[in-house]
Amino acid sequence: MPYTIPAAPAAARTPSLLHRDLQHRLDTLARTHRVPGAQLVLDTGADVVAVHTGTADAATGSPFTGQTAVPLGSLTKPYTAALVMLLADDGDLDLDEPAAEHLPELSGTPAVTVRQLLSHTAGLPTGPDSDTAAATTTTRYLTAVCTARDLLFAPGTDFSYSNAGYVAAGRLVETVTGMPWHEAVRALLLEPLGVLPAFIGDTSPVRPVAAGHAVNTATGKARPARQNLAPLEAPAG
Repeated sequence: MPYTIPAAPAAARTPSLLHRDLQHRLDTLARTHRVPGAQLVLDTGADVVAVHTGTADAATGSPFTGQTAVPLGSLTKPYTAALVMLLADDGDLDLDEPAAEHLPELSGTPAVTVRQLLSHTAGLPTGPDSDTAAATTTTRYLTAVCTARDLLFAPGTDFSYSNAGYVAAGRLVETVTGMPWHEAVRALLLEPLGVLPAFIGDTSPVRPVAAGHAVNTATGKARPARQNLAPLEAPAG
């Protein structure tokens, strides 16, 4: 772990000293690990300190700022889960009812519950690669993947990480709300919290989005890399 124990609790240091300390740490970590750009935000309870470093796109040299949006990858799953929990809290869903009651695409796995989709205990496989997913629709994707033949175990008896389960959860959100998944995330979850979201694939994003990067091990230089995520996989990230 590259961090050292601070001499005093974060809240005890003045914001300016804490800001300089965090900026130094982030600059050092990014340089050491060849990270082109990064953000760090610390909420001390008394103050919020934000620092950033480097570039958001090595090809253009655009700076990484406090307004740069960063693709979350699979950390999108908690957002999808939170949406489902909101719907359950409103009485629009029962976590322990079969998901197939709302999704005919899951008729091949009628025992799978909503709770099992969220907890990776449905027995569903992780799903095809993103290039394969990009060539199909959500309905066809789920119908092909969510079959009794492809179950890894009886639903509720084991754990296996599943992107397909969260694609199904996202589809569930769309079916119950009548909104596309990204609109439901924006309207029901993020905007009430004062968060301005950005989504991969937006033709006119409201915030700049950082590019993905890969490091050339021979030269040590970072280069932009394509975000390999099919639109239908967005609820899983």
